[in-house]
Amino acid sequence: MVIYKTGIEWCALQQRLLPGLSRRMNHDSPSGLHNEIATLLETGLAHHRAGRLDDAQAFYRRILELQPDHSAALHYSGVLALGEGDHARAAQLMDGALAQAPGDAELLGNRGVVAARLGDHAAAAALQRKAIEIAPDFANAHNNLGNALMELGDLACAEQHYRRARKLNPRSAHFAFNLGRALEKAGRAPEAIAQYQDARDLEPDDTQTLMHLGKLLRAAGDHAQAAACFERIVVQEPENPTAHFELGYVYDAMHRYEEAIPLYRRAVALKPDAAGAVNNLAFALTALARYDEAQAYYRRALELSPGLPEPQFQLGMLLLRRGEYAEGWPLFESRKTTTIGKPNYRKRACAEWQGEPLAGKRFLIAREQGVGDQIQFVRYAGLLAGMGAQVDAWVAPELASLAATVPGVARVLDAAPSDESIAARYDYWCDVMSLPLKFPGRPIYAPVPYMRADATQAAAWRDRVDTLAGVARRRIGLVWAGNPRHLFDAFRSVPLTSLLPLAALEGNAWFAIQKGPGATQLADVAGRWPLHALGDDLHDFASTAALIESLDLVITVDTSVAHLAGALGRPVWVLLAAQPDWRWGMERTDSVWYPSARLFRQPALGDWSAVVSALEAALATEPGAASN
Repeated sequence: MVIYKTGIEWCALQQRLLPGLSRRMNHDSPSGLHNEIATLLETGLAHHRAGRLDDAQAFYRRILELQPDHSAALHYSGVLALGEGDHARAAQLMDGALAQAPGDAELLGNRGVVAARLGDHAAAAALQRKAIEIAPDFANAHNNLGNALMELGDLACAEQHYRRARKLNPRSAHFAFNLGRALEKAGRAPEAIAQYQDARDLEPDDTQTLMHLGKLLRAAGDHAQAAACFERIVVQEPENPTAHFELGYVYDAMHRYEEAIPLYRRAVALKPDAAGAVNNLAFALTALARYDEAQAYYRRALELSPGLPEPQFQLGMLLLRRGEYAEGWPLFESRKTTTIGKPNYRKRACAEWQGEPLAGKRFLIAREQGVGDQIQFVRYAGLLAGMGAQVDAWVAPELASLAATVPGVARVLDAAPSDESIAARYDYWCDVMSLPLKFPGRPIYAPVPYMRADATQAAAWRDRVDTLAGVARRRIGLVWAGNPRHLFDAFRSVPLTSLLPLAALEGNAWFAIQKGPGATQLADVAGRWPLHALGDDLHDFASTAALIESLDLVITVDTSVAHLAGALGRPVWVLLAAQPDWRWGMERTDSVWYPSARLFRQPALGDWSAVVSALEAALATEPGAASN
């Protein structure tokens, strides 16, 4: 339900009404009755202002007994009825008041509020406009007209009236909140945040403001400030399941999984049928490698909401991690229909392959996700070609020349083909990471190497590496950081300084093949670790592959370089967080995807010391070229 803050005008009217009360009464009223009614009204308004509503109603009722058409008593009785939710009665009373005082701006404004509560937003807007004609600086009328216009879909005009209300009364948290809602609905999040922040500063404990502000701050990536909003709501409303969920969600985004889990549990306890909270609880458990608990909650989320893409996708990855491919691969397809994934996938202009015979057919492998994913799964081109297809592979531009070396690839596309091109050229297409699903019972590995570096480039790199390495027995390439935009990069990347103990091992020449922001960490080990920095000379994956061919070993965190070295069949040691990506399986030290890979796993999330010790031991016991 959309919530807007409504201004009801009555409390400030006492000073405006009483001096002119005689003008609202019949001119032939006896002066004694006049004075009695004035006193009753003043007392009733005092009770009303103080929240003693029954007492106020008694005084208004007494006035109406004395004068049934008394506009003020009818008006404020209508305000009481409105507060009680009796909108029809409020309309009847205020209409009676308007019959006596058709030019009363406050009365018109409040009748407009009643119309809005009755769902007649066009009438509400008309009444508020009439009130503004009579009193152009009537702040509540501008605010309430903004509310009606929002319901009628006129965002631009609503914004104008909210801004007018704010200018007339800058200290109104209600007006700031409503302007924030208009800006949020218009997609102007930074401006909306500013208004919500003003509203929060004016009313720090207003939970509606805190909820809207927190959600926008979370979406903007300002997790600390968002957490502060939700933490305040949780304290004020300990039975609010949404607040617990949102705070858990923010802690989740901050990788504070231990703190997120009890919040998700509380949200689920308060609202047991909330599939989203159950799914997020499972995700937080997965992040801490508590897989058995996570699996139970993913399945519970799917019981509550069968077909919900997020738990299907997450459960699929969990099962693939366990090697349960028969159930895992179909669930993994849900990556295409999650909220985050859906915008990145679409149908192509030819048939999506469902396993039909391919003899004589033209087939397009479609690019998706990261370069590492494309390297890992383009291997299936050989199986497709073995079925008789002519296979084209659309991949990232920096991977194009290497993809052309994959067995079964007839042609490489380094840019998205048009629908017209696809319709004219291909019989079938398939997303690259959906290919394993199409080969049930087949091995999930391919003979390695299934990618090959250019021989001329490799020879040039070998000469350069030999010169730089000198008498060192072993040449080792090193990658310590992945893409900082990756959800788990804070865990999968290792600070270069954490690897410094490796520098003390003798007989090794070290080559930094790190690219991107992580390369700046070279300055942190300058003078302590003679690393030959080569990242700036690696312009695509073909040049990286040629360099890797000249090395004895690559040591890398979970990045595309790990996949590249594995696809080349080169020795590669992969450093993994305690909760690594699904494709590296569980507990094992080898890889079902890359026979030349050796895996080094954290014992606890964020702790690289045991991994470094294992690397030291492995390097010390293998003094020559690395074995696997």
